[in-house]
Amino acid sequence: MNTPRLPRLYRATASVVFPRLTRFLDPILDAIATHDMSVTRADGVYQVTGPFGRARLDARPGLLHLAVETTDRTAFNRLKHALVGPISFIAASERLDIVWTGDMVGAAPPDDLRVLEVAQARMLTPRMRRITFHGDNLARYDRPDQLHCRLIFQPKGVATPEWPALDDRGRVVWPERQTLATRVYTIRRIDAAAGEIAIDFALHERPGPATRWAMAAEPGDIVGILGPAANGVKPATFHVLAGDETGLPGVARILEQLPGDARGLAFIEIDNPSEQQLLAHPPGVELRWLRRDGAPAGSTSLLPDAVRSVVWPDDRDGVFFWGGCEHGAFRQIHRMLRREVGLPSERQTFYSHWNRTLSEEEIIATGAEAYLP
Repeated sequence: MNTPRLPRLYRATASVVFPRLTRFLDPILDAIATHDMSVTRADGVYQVTGPFGRARLDARPGLLHLAVETTDRTAFNRLKHALVGPISFIAASERLDIVWTGDMVGAAPPDDLRVLEVAQARMLTPRMRRITFHGDNLARYDRPDQLHCRLIFQPKGVATPEWPALDDRGRVVWPERQTLATRVYTIRRIDAAAGEIAIDFALHERPGPATRWAMAAEPGDIVGILGPAANGVKPATFHVLAGDETGLPGVARILEQLPGDARGLAFIEIDNPSEQQLLAHPPGVELRWLRRDGAPAGSTSLLPDAVRSVVWPDDRDGVFFWGGCEHGAFRQIHRMLRREVGLPSERQTFYSHWNRTLSEEEIIATGAEAYLP
């Protein structure tokens, strides 16, 4: 009788010297969980599970021990990256050396990479451009609990696009010719069966590579997409949503997803009335547009003041807050929710989408100090 062959198990471990581990551990675990991984503590270690496999983090004084395993060879380095990426970003100031021992599979494209082609581009408002993409095998991105993705922008007119790979250290290896620009965006709409994704691009006054790409985008242009990531809303009896132009697509998508009897408030900061959009929302959720009227984005207290005006229900466990905005407003609102409102961390999903004084490359180089509250 033939005995069924068990699938091959790929395993690797790394011991990271990490003198200030206690300062960074909690935000690292939060960042890992944000990227479609579940983190639970059992027997003194942190168990991580997700679509790429399983991992374990054992935190000791000055030392972080990592272990990963999966039966999917093509996902092995992506699983390493699910740990290496958040650790290296959050603790960028520590210049950690993460060296793996165990199985090696060689550099390969990320398991979640999909290629999208621009099907249509149109202006929603003077400063918001919607680009609709077509692609194959997009089911993994159709998630109401994972709203964000990372786009990789190819140069216009490229005939044979090259994509980054992940090496055996779980790090990104760029094509020899160039490092491609990447940015994180909210998936505004998705129809996986039709192979269609729509993303709304806020056009900034000082355009970076993503804004310049979006302004020139036309049918046939190519991007790569990775993800999904970034949690959506949880069931609640009272929702509060808040965002500037970068958070508007997330607020709009969540408003469409809320049940018809939902109650709450949604605050959206824009420059002027021409930036308002007609958004579907439950009748019990009040939508308030906050206008800067010419003040630079990220320079006002409109969003923090609006959140401070909320009359919160006594039962905080029935409340959920979702938001995304510039780092300065993010810090103010985060402090308010924690100190004044007393909203538990599990009852909120909140992101610093951008920093008025730093580019994304500078944020990545700086790490936690430029991103966390």
